[in-house]
Amino acid sequence: MMKILAVLIWIFSAVHLHAQFIKVNAELNKNQCLIGDHLTLSLTLSKPTQAKISFPVFADTITRSIEIIETHSIDTIQKENQQITLKQNLTITSFDTGLITLPPIPFIFQTDTVTDTIFTNPILFTVHTLPVDTSKQTIFDIKPPIGEPFSWKELLPYIFWGLLALIIIAAAIYVFIRIKKKKPIIPIPEKPKDPPYVIALNQLNELKDKKLWQKQLFKQYYSELTDILRIYLEEQFQIPAMESVTPELIQHLKNHSFDDELIRNIHSLLTTADFVKFAKATPLPDENDWHWKNAVQFVEQTRPTPVETTDNNEKKGGKHD
Repeated sequence: MMKILAVLIWIFSAVHLHAQFIKVNAELNKNQCLIGDHLTLSLTLSKPTQAKISFPVFADTITRSIEIIETHSIDTIQKENQQITLKQNLTITSFDTGLITLPPIPFIFQTDTVTDTIFTNPILFTVHTLPVDTSKQTIFDIKPPIGEPFSWKELLPYIFWGLLALIIIAAAIYVFIRIKKKKPIIPIPEKPKDPPYVIALNQLNELKDKKLWQKQLFKQYYSELTDILRIYLEEQFQIPAMESVTPELIQHLKNHSFDDELIRNIHSLLTTADFVKFAKATPLPDENDWHWKNAVQFVEQTRPTPVETTDNNEKKGGKHD
């Protein structure tokens, strides 16, 4: 029963609206154009003021052949006796040629809960191609690419970035090698090494300050004392002192024509050191101090003098008068 009543209400409302005149229309400003030309499509709607009827909403196209360039706002062109006329213009174009059909355009209206659609009339228009006068048109060959003159300025950025990349790679390799060899990245000039006699005298003074024999550390005292002398002999005179036993070392000293008294004193020092290290002998306090003084005396009296150094340099450098 309710469905029948709703249908009757819709029929009555529709008859009432049509009695008040509802009309939609579509019109083109011209029915022929060239491809790509702009056309104006005018959509007109006449309806009672209280009727709810919507203009169609388009995206970019109406059909595949008809594109919308611009959608203008809806204008009121007439309003009287509870009747209103609305108009909307759309700028359209087509890039297809031949006879084009603009299909009926729907307008949706609603009465209470009932929705219906009214369509405009279809429109036909023709799209022409541009005429080509082949009798006056000269056909030319395709032009070859235009070559630009060579400029070094164009290569400068590539050269710059290329050199920068090489510098970065070289720096990375350098840093890697320095780190792998456990060396400082930036080389620091080494302090010139002191001559052997200076090192020996400094070490002898440091040994004296340790006061090892005063602490009953005889073996350590004589080991350090003899090592200082042996290293001095190897560095200053290239005598294989570290690998020589006492008799062999004394013979090397005699071969170098050192003073006999110096040799006797060093022989006594080495012999005492052997007794301390291997026989656990305990020298007297005066004897410990005397051997230290003999070691200092040996270094001071055998160190090269400035004249000897000059002569040695001349021999090595091959200088001749």
